[in-house]
Amino acid sequence: MAHPAAETELKDLLFVGFDTETTGLSPLASRLIELSGVKFRSDGSIVSKFSQLIDPESDIPAEATAVHGITPDMVRGQPTYRQVVPEFLSWLADDNIVLTAHNASFDLGFLEVALARLRMPAPTYPVIDTLNLCRRLIPNAPNHQLKTLTQHLGLEAGGFHRALADSYHVKDLFLKMLPLMPECTSWSGLANHCGILEFADLCEQGFSQIDTMPEGFESIKEAISSEIPVQLVYNNGHTSRRKVTPHSVHTWRGHLYLTAFCHDAQSERTFRLDKIVSFRTLSE
Repeated sequence: MAHPAAETELKDLLFVGFDTETTGLSPLASRLIELSGVKFRSDGSIVSKFSQLIDPESDIPAEATAVHGITPDMVRGQPTYRQVVPEFLSWLADDNIVLTAHNASFDLGFLEVALARLRMPAPTYPVIDTLNLCRRLIPNAPNHQLKTLTQHLGLEAGGFHRALADSYHVKDLFLKMLPLMPECTSWSGLANHCGILEFADLCEQGFSQIDTMPEGFESIKEAISSEIPVQLVYNNGHTSRRKVTPHSVHTWRGHLYLTAFCHDAQSERTFRLDKIVSFRTLSE
């Protein structure tokens, strides 16, 4: 899953336009509810596609449904991110993969948090953000939203704000940009021109930071690896006592978070580590 070799020609690259739909804007407070992608070549030919609704195991706010049209009934009984994200990565696995997304940092954030919760390493695929690319190559567009650009450039119309439809729009938009970069005949040229994003390994960063925390927090690492339940006292505005089975620790915007199965709520929860007042491991 390394980057393509510098001399790899564009025709030998396998591009993936991908998109997510979510219950909200925060990768920590919100959840994935749809994940899709389209594999394509630089000549526009489609290789394969992936699309799956996801049960977020939480409510879908009405304002989110108003954007993408995904209702609680549509995701009820669908697989959770624990199944879908690994399936998506398995579908991605191929030589010379380059991911493309519009406002890619948003989609990467949700995938990075999901991977951290799953304790899976972040993939090393390079990612091109078509939003940044279009801001440079089409500065006079009315705005740089995906729908506006699609209409402005006369690309194929269709639905918007569903993950598979937007994945196709990303594909069309990226292919429209290629002729505007005639000097980009190989991967090195494309990478230098576009600027490349990378997946952040939030889980690895989080575990590295735990080693520098006050004495005692290393027992959380042990509880995770041994799947030992923990009794913690948590103060997030009010103090509560929780019994949880820790799954992972990850970092987000300067803070460390513990993802765990909460036995009181009977569902997965996320806790900020600096708001954990005390904790102790429990015997089974």
